[in-house]
Formats: sequence, C-alpha cells, structure tokens
Amino acid sequence: MTVSMGSSTFTSGIGYIAHDFDVSILAATLGLSLYVAGISAGPLVFAPMSEVYGRRAVYVPTWALFFLFQLGCSLAPNIEAFLICRFLVGAFGSPVLTVAAGSFSDIWKTHELGPPLGLFTMTAFLGPTLGPVIGGFIVEYMKGESWRWCFWIQVIITGAMIPAMLWLPETYAATIIEQKTGKPLRRKSKPEVFGTAIWRPLQLLFLEPIVLLVSLYISFLFGILYLFFGAYPYVFHKYHGFSPSQVGLSFLGIALGVILSLPTAGIANKIYLRLRAENPHRDTMAEARLPVAIPAATIAPVSLFWFAWTCSSKIHWIVPTISGVLFGWSMVILFICQISYIAETFLVYSASVIAANTIMRSLFAAGFPLFGRNLYAVLGEKWAGSLLGFIAVAFMPVPWAFYKYGGRIVGGGWYERDIEKQGEVRRADEGV
Repeated sequence: MTVSMGSSTFTSGIGYIAHDFDVSILAATLGLSLYVAGISAGPLVFAPMSEVYGRRAVYVPTWALFFLFQLGCSLAPNIEAFLICRFLVGAFGSPVLTVAAGSFSDIWKTHELGPPLGLFTMTAFLGPTLGPVIGGFIVEYMKGESWRWCFWIQVIITGAMIPAMLWLPETYAATIIEQKTGKPLRRKSKPEVFGTAIWRPLQLLFLEPIVLLVSLYISFLFGILYLFFGAYPYVFHKYHGFSPSQVGLSFLGIALGVILSLPTAGIANKIYLRLRAENPHRDTMAEARLPVAIPAATIAPVSLFWFAWTCSSKIHWIVPTISGVLFGWSMVILFICQISYIAETFLVYSASVIAANTIMRSLFAAGFPLFGRNLYAVLGEKWAGSLLGFIAVAFMPVPWAFYKYGGRIVGGGWYERDIEKQGEVRRADEGV
C-alpha cells in the first residue's frame, strides 16, 4: 500500500508545486504520470531479475533506492530533479507490486492463493484513493512548502520499513536450493530470461484478442481512477468550495467501494468453485471467474454517469461522492475477475499475461491525468463524465462475451501454437 499510495499523496499539492517551481499545472502533474510510468517500466527489469537472482535480491536493494529517491523528491531544488526522482521512485517501488505475485505463488498452493491475492489487490487499489486524503490535510495545515511534507511522510514510512525488508526471507525455490546445495541449477540463460520477460507479454497483448480486450478494459477503468485525481479537486472546489482536506475526504467514497469489493470477491470465488464442482471433467474452467464481472460491467458506467450529472452546486456533495462507492467496487471486481480469467485461460504464460496487463494499465494511468483537467474544462463536467460513461458502456459486453464464447476465441490462436512449438522443442531436447 505504501507504493500505491505514494502515487497520489502529493496530488493535493500540485498547484503549490507549480507555483514554487514556476511551471504549469500540466508540468507539475507529470510527477503523477512519471511515477506510474516508472511502475510500468520496472517489471521489465525486476521481474526477470527475481527469477535469476531470487526475490530477496530484488526487494532489498530496490526498497533502499525507493527510500533514497523519495528523499530526493522531498529535497528537489527544481522541477527537473523532482520529475526524475518521481520516475525512479516508481520504478524502484514496482517490485513490491509486481514481483509480489510471484512471492505469493512461492508461499501458497494454487487453491490457497485466493484470500492473500484478494487482500493484496484490495490494498493496491486502496492506496491511491487514500493518498489524497492524507495529502489534503498535509497541504492544508502544514506551514511553508507544505507539499514537501507529502514526501517527508513517505520517507518516514519507507525508512521505518527497511528493517522488515532486511529480515525478509528468500521464497523462490530455485534460489533456496542453490543456496543450500551450493550448486547452480540448470535454468535459462540470463539473456533468455530477460528476452522472454520483455517480448512474451507484448506478443500476448497484441496477438491474443482476449488479453488485448481485457487489458484495454481494466486499463481504461484504472486510467479513470487517476483522472479523478484532477477531476475531483476541479469539481468539488468549483461547485462546493471544498478545501484541499475536504477534497481528499471525497475520495473516501471510492475507498469504501474498494473495501466492499473484498467480500464480493469471496462470493465470486465461491461461484467459481461451485461451477468447477459441477464440471469435474474439465481441466480448467476460466469462464467461471466471470459471472460477478457481468453485473459489475453494468454498474461501472452507471457510476460514471451518476458522477457526471450530479456535478452541481444545487446537489448535495454526498450524492457525487456516493457514485465513487459504485465506481470503486466495480473497478476492483472487474479487475479481480478478469485478471483471474486471463491468467487461468493462458495458464502456462500467466505471469506474462499479468505483466502485459500491468504495462498497459500503468501507461493508461500515466496518460489520463495529463488531459483530465482540460477534458472537464473544455467539455464541461457533465459531458466529460458522460464521454467516459459511453466508453464504459461500449466495454459492457466484454465479460459476458468471454463467459459465453471465450473458449472459441482462444482456440487456434497464437498461444496454442506457441505452446505446441515449445512442446516440440522440449521433446527434441529430450530425444523423444
């Protein structure tokens, strides 16, 4: 949560950063975009590194660098230094969001992964919504260059967690065996590992329609969450005269929706297990992950239209805030159900599928804040929100279509051909 919250804690102080560094609001907003871009770039290096050197060898040094560049953000003398540090903070913080999924697989068996991954996913989405709450109070009540305290708080939290990182044990089985035996296991060469980590996610993303559509859908919703970091201050200050701390509190609606998604994910898992039990002859049943995503796909555009058409000084502020509960809930449910669906559909390459989704999701989150304020200023609050709602309506059939026809779409695609090719190579190596 520390890393995900770090993306948005300073957003309440963007105006102050622009003033202190004598730059535009857009330039100051780059601090948000570059942080998320760093999170997108980091896995391309650190995920394969964790498979070569082990998880701990990635977590410990990157967390130390995460701490140091947080310090750099706090002390930045100009906008250039600030933006460089923000990108590097995101990159070095990314392993705890991406490599962590591999650590969970190291510790728990496949059928036990649901609860820990569900809790992890909830905290990853909860962090960005709590950031403005904390940052809003810091910016409003701290004296002097108050926005710097948004980063000093993160420096303190990050530094306090360094001992925990130093005590973190190794969980990657191959590395543990090598440490105990003193003999290297036969694994892929480093160029092969890094090459696969970069190219396979891109191949799956652009050559498999299911991965592309699901990634686009999830990324669009994630982008809206980050767009709201500009839209909420604009709307709630304009129509309700909210101060920075009050604007931050308005994000608690989305945070409540994120929290409510956790028990709903438990219901979705029970439905999955029931459908699996009713079809024991099938090895996998990925589409059984999707039933709860179908109503969530309907609620997502409803929440966007709700927010758009309740932006008015004549309507109580609690009404648009409640729309955030529906958005937060539907966003996380659609993420959990659909990411589980594509991971099980492309089981052999599940790590690459998740990496592909992470890259696209982070790029959307980096891009949306850059045009959010202008979108609302040019189109107006109602039609800017409605535009997002109409796009969400266009995505509504995605979970239903894959629940109904997903198996036909996958069949004969690049994934199956590549699996067959890998099998032929393996049999040739074994002399079969």
